Amino acid sequence: MRVAHLVTSGDQAGGQAVALTLARAARAAGHDVLFVSPTSGAFVAQLTRERFETRFVDVTRTTRWRDCVRLRQLLRGLDVDLLHTHVHVAAGVLGRLAGRAAGSAVVSHLHIENHFRPQRWARAPLIALDNGTARLCTRLLAVSDATRLAFERQGFPPRLLETVHNGVDVGALAAVPPPDLRAELGIPADALVLGHVGRLAPVKGQRQLLEAVARLPAATAAVHVVVIGADTEADGAYAAELGRLAARLGLGETVHFTGFRDDAAAAIQELDALVLPSSIEGLPLVVLEAMAHAKPVVATAVGGTPEAVLDGETGLLVPPDDVAALAAALERIVSDAHLRRNLGRAARLRVAEHFDAGRMAQRVLEVYENVERGH
Repeated sequence: MRVAHLVTSGDQAGGQAVALTLARAARAAGHDVLFVSPTSGAFVAQLTRERFETRFVDVTRTTRWRDCVRLRQLLRGLDVDLLHTHVHVAAGVLGRLAGRAAGSAVVSHLHIENHFRPQRWARAPLIALDNGTARLCTRLLAVSDATRLAFERQGFPPRLLETVHNGVDVGALAAVPPPDLRAELGIPADALVLGHVGRLAPVKGQRQLLEAVARLPAATAAVHVVVIGADTEADGAYAAELGRLAARLGLGETVHFTGFRDDAAAAIQELDALVLPSSIEGLPLVVLEAMAHAKPVVATAVGGTPEAVLDGETGLLVPPDDVAALAAALERIVSDAHLRRNLGRAARLRVAEHFDAGRMAQRVLEVYENVERGH
């Protein structure tokens, strides 16, 4: 069977990482796999290294009907049997329409719940289009129960919705040596390092992290913060804003902005804890990667994060946009090495048992097999 994965961009992100894991598994199972992206970037470069074919069509806006036709022609010309989408509303709508018009089955992977503009005139048509085209799919795969329920509330058909939790390969992560990040950044060997991994954007909570660290007692002055991720949305303006905030809070010498790193998953090994104070999430891979490395996680209780991070057992959860609660949780983590070790050990066991990449891929391959059999 020929499978095409439609992704949101050519940059590295969680949805792209899941798509690549599934593509590798499908190719190993004998399927022919290609990708369709609106842009080039680091992710497309990785696809090229792994010998996956990539075609470029941009359906990221609902007004791009000509590109919808181009996508239909591409899928039909390549005899694509199944289009597997990893995109948001506009590309989801146009991708499903193009796929079905090309004669392909469509599976939509739902990586995060939708957040629409508050104005009803802008929101209602998009919701109607999204809900309507969802019914064209063979299956709708949500990365967490919270994400699945959010799409049920939006109006997606429950009979097509299924949770397939994101997963990571614990063994493969452990096999990659750390990049000696502390030495590279000049962080003292005895410093305690908190890390944030993700694109630089307000919804990811970097601002709240800096404000919370600034509230830590003077006794925890040896804390350093490493922020790994690129500002792909504001073209550097948000990164500059965060740098100014760190300086204003007196954290300039202990906060390190690395930009995008393709070794971010390995670099987590050098952290003492991962902090992810997002306001919106699906089921973040970086949380699962940190847990696989036996690192405690301090995160906001949003989306599917509480399905992986059990508060007080495998990490600490706080409400979103609550700097005081985040600071209190960070103080517990940085002041108690015994707590960090216990949370980390429990986290690794939980990921290995419940969030394995092989289990995720196997369920998706079963969906593909049902498509082949015409079910």
